Amino acid sequence: MNNHLRLNIYLMRGNRACLVFKKDGILFRVNRLVRALEFVAEMELLAKGVDAGGMQECYYELVDDRGVQLVFECGFDLEVLSLCLWKPDGKASGLMVRVFSWVGSGNDFRKAVRDLTLMAGCARMFRVYRKE
Repeated sequence: MNNHLRLNIYLMRGNRACLVFKKDGILFRVNRLVRALEFVAEMELLAKGVDAGGMQECYYELVDDRGVQLVFECGFDLEVLSLCLWKPDGKASGLMVRVFSWVGSGNDFRKAVRDLTLMAGCARMFRVYRKE
């Protein structure tokens, strides 16, 4: 079983997107993510931080257009990068449930971010947007 990470983004009008996290056939989709291009930019900065060896932990809030909030967590230590996506459990306790996780090398993460950036750039350049 390989440990390949894929970050796919399908842009929509209004700076929204469908964002897909995928590994080994397991995927988690964030439909109608708001501030999609900001997320892509943050991932580029995160990849540069991994390259420089200066990044240790990062948290980023993902919000869809219905107001559902998810937390993107990333940690990097000794050439091992861990990525988790958390969402509220929907109960009064307010606990978070892990819905996606991946552990791999910084190089694997950089490749996934490069592909994410390429997908977003091509969609913007050619004005190819996903239907709402």
